[in-house]
Amino acid sequence: MRSGLRSGPRAWLLSFLAFFLTFGAWCFAAPYDAPPDEVQHSIRAAGVASFDPGQIFARPAVVPDAFGNPGMGAYQRVPAGMDEHAVCFGNHQKQPANCSPGIQGGPIEEVSTSAGRYNPLYYFVVGPPLRWFPNWGGLVAARLISSAICAALLASAFVCLLRWSRFGLAAATMLTVTTPMLAHLAGGINPNSVEISAGIALFAAGIPLLLDPPDFRKRGHITLMGISAVLLLSLRSAGPAWLAFGLFALLVPLRWKWLKEWFSLTRTKWWIVGVVVAGLASVAWIIGMKTGELVVPPGGPDDIKVGEAIAMYADDWWLYVIGMIGVAGWFDTFLWTPFYLLWISVVCGLIALGAIFTDWATRWRYAVFFVGGVVLPGYLQVSQVNLVGFITLGRYMMPLLCGLPLLAAWMLERENRGQKELFDARRTRTLTRAYVVLLVPIHLVMLVFAMVRWQRGLSPNAGIGWFNPLAGQWHPPTGSVLPLLLMVAGLVWTGWLFLKVPHEEWAPGEVEPAAEPAKRPDPAGGPAHVPQQRADGDGSPILRQSGVNMEWPASPLPEADGAPSSR
Repeated sequence: MRSGLRSGPRAWLLSFLAFFLTFGAWCFAAPYDAPPDEVQHSIRAAGVASFDPGQIFARPAVVPDAFGNPGMGAYQRVPAGMDEHAVCFGNHQKQPANCSPGIQGGPIEEVSTSAGRYNPLYYFVVGPPLRWFPNWGGLVAARLISSAICAALLASAFVCLLRWSRFGLAAATMLTVTTPMLAHLAGGINPNSVEISAGIALFAAGIPLLLDPPDFRKRGHITLMGISAVLLLSLRSAGPAWLAFGLFALLVPLRWKWLKEWFSLTRTKWWIVGVVVAGLASVAWIIGMKTGELVVPPGGPDDIKVGEAIAMYADDWWLYVIGMIGVAGWFDTFLWTPFYLLWISVVCGLIALGAIFTDWATRWRYAVFFVGGVVLPGYLQVSQVNLVGFITLGRYMMPLLCGLPLLAAWMLERENRGQKELFDARRTRTLTRAYVVLLVPIHLVMLVFAMVRWQRGLSPNAGIGWFNPLAGQWHPPTGSVLPLLLMVAGLVWTGWLFLKVPHEEWAPGEVEPAAEPAKRPDPAGGPAHVPQQRADGDGSPILRQSGVNMEWPASPLPEADGAPSSR
C-alpha cells in the first residue's frame, strides 16, 4: 500500500475525528439559541422526541416568532423553559449572553416554534437528549449528535475523493467547502448543517462516480449518494431543488453506456427506489404540512418594484458569500474583511481556473450550478419580497454551490495541455499546503470572535486586546478553555490529515503498487500501451488507469454488457 491514508476505514476514522473535534468546539462554546434559530429547532426536536403522533404531525398554525411577529409554524408540548430566545443579546453586539437564563426545564406546555412544520427525520435523532434532559448537558449532547452526523458525512466524502482523486487536489478542496459557517451550524441544533454536509457528500461521491468511466470498486459511492439524496430530500423544503440541479449538472450530457452499466447493479436499483420513495414522501410532507405557506406581515405587504428587488438581491451577494464562509450568532458577529477576502480568493480562483482550462461540458455544468444556486433563489426572493422581505441567506444555498469548487478541482487535475498536466503532483502539494496555512486557522479566528462576542460583547471598533476568550461576564457552564482546546486539537489534526494527502501520480483507486505495464505491437508495428488488468479478491477484473490518456478496453462492472465509451 503506497500510503496508509488511502486505507478506507483508517482514513475515514482519522477524518471523522478531525471534523468532529472542530465541530465539537462549537457545541461547548455557544450559549443556548446563539447558533441560528436554535430555540425553534430545539423545541421541534423535543416535541418530536415525545414520539407522540400529534407532536410529530403537529397541526400548522400561525405562531409568533422570537420578536412576537406572526409566521407559519406549529405548537409543541415541551418543557416551558426551552422557550428562551436570545433576544436580549441577539443582534445586540455589545451585550454579552449573561442576560439570558439559557435552556431550562419546567412543566410541559404548548410552546410555539416556526420549525413546527419541518420534516421530523433530523429531530428524531437529536431530540431525545433535549426531551429527557432540558438543561445544558442535554443541549450539548444533542449538539454533539448533530456534529457527529455532519462529521460522518464529511469523512465519507473525504475518503471518496482521497481514493479517486488523481493527484489529491479534489481531496484537498474539501478544506474550501468545510467552512467555519458549517462548523458553527454543526455545533448547534439546526438541520441546515446536515443539509450542507449531505450536499458535500453528494458531490464528493457523484463526481468520481459519474464523470469517470465505470469501475465497480466505486459501488460504495452509490450508497453515499443515496444517503445524501435522501437527506437532501427530507431535511428542508429547498432540498428537492438542490438535489435536482445537482444531479442534472452531473448527469447531463448523458453517457448512456456508463449509466447502463451502473444501472445493471442491484445496489443502484435499490437506491433509485429509495430516493424516489423519499422524494414522494418529501413532496407529501411539504404539501400536507404547508411548509411553503407564508403569512402576510403586520401592516400588509410592502410595495417594492421588481427592478428594485432585483437590484437589492444583486447588491446583497456580498452578505450571501460571507454568510457561507462564516458569520456567527444571529448574523451579528462578523470577521475582519481580510479573512473573507482570503477565503473568497482561494475558492473563486479555483472555480475560475476550472472555467478557463476545462471543456465546454464542464462549463455547461457551471451554468447549471449558477441557475440553481443563484438564479432560482433570486427568483424566489424577488417574487416574494413584498410578502416576507429579504430572508435569503448564503448558507441556504451551500448544499448546491459547494459542488462548484469540488467539480473544478476534479476536472483541473485531469486536464493536460500538450501532454503536460495543468496540476501535477508538485503543484497540487503546494496548493494543499497553501489551503492548510491560509484557511484552517480562520476556523479558530471565528470561534474566538464568537466567544468574545458572547462573553463580553463585541464593539465594531474593538482592538486586538479585546479578543480574550477567557474574559467576560458569561462563560459556558463547562468553561471557556474546553472549546478552545477542542478547536486547536481539531485544527491541528485537520492540518496534519490534509498534509498527508498523497500527491504522487497513481492509478485512482489503486490499493497496491502495480507492475510495469505490458507492451504489445500496435497495428502499425509500433509499441502501444496496454492498461493492466488484475483480479480483485472475488476474482472480478479490475482495470487501472495509467498515465494521462486512459483506455478502457473492457467493462470492470459485473453483469455489464459492453464497454463504456472513452473520455
